[in-house]
Amino acid sequence: MNRKDMELKGLIVPVLTPFDDSGAIDRRAFVRHLEFLVQHGVQRIMVNGTTAEFYSLLPEERKTLLEIARRHFTGQIIQHVGGVGLAQNRIEVRWANELGADAVAALPPIYPAGLSEAGIIDYFCLLEAEAEVPFILYNFPKHSGNPITPAILKAVPHYGMKDSAQHLELIEHTPHYFVGSSTNIYGPIQQGAAGFVSATANVRPEIYAAMDLLVVSAKVEEAAILQQEIRTYSAPFSAGGVPMLKQALARILSGYPVGVRLPLRHD
Repeated sequence: MNRKDMELKGLIVPVLTPFDDSGAIDRRAFVRHLEFLVQHGVQRIMVNGTTAEFYSLLPEERKTLLEIARRHFTGQIIQHVGGVGLAQNRIEVRWANELGADAVAALPPIYPAGLSEAGIIDYFCLLEAEAEVPFILYNFPKHSGNPITPAILKAVPHYGMKDSAQHLELIEHTPHYFVGSSTNIYGPIQQGAAGFVSATANVRPEIYAAMDLLVVSAKVEEAAILQQEIRTYSAPFSAGGVPMLKQALARILSGYPVGVRLPLRHD
């Protein structure tokens, strides 16, 4: 079977990266968190994404996280590779191929902003050509300064798109649309989204896994009710971000380290 023929849909959890007191990756805490997610019904994760503080990780640390995840997580793994330079991104796509990732996701270049569509298309096409697994475009213009447009989606061969900007009009321009939201899930699914990427599911995966099952089984009324609970629960995390997620997880997983890397802080 061609590895690019894999089906990907439903809940994807962009996992946090735990750091010990010295600032190094806490491997034991990472494995405990993966086990916790599996115990609560999570079947798909993204490693080295925004929630993982990828911009603060060394390349070898990103490789290590993928290796650990593949050893300890039996579900589907999406490896994020984008944003940190084309040459390094291409290397990390090869890691995804070699180390057993099930898909690759890539941001546009995160510096400089305002790049031409042609430049972004060329960049993505070179990454996609390296991938032996489904290639997912990652739209987060708030941070990258380079939005993914219908023209880019048309020109770049790709499996799907993770859209943290929640531009739902892009659903019709991509084969598989994944809304990047912990609060707005049910509406995009009703409009044709293939799934959702939820950072808050790191902390309370059971309600997001339950939503996953409800939308797959088309239980409309129950999903609408759960959507309200999810919106209420996740709203405070929008402002608190990764530091708040780690603090919340530490209250559930005793001993989980709450440290973040600068420029993030616990204020």
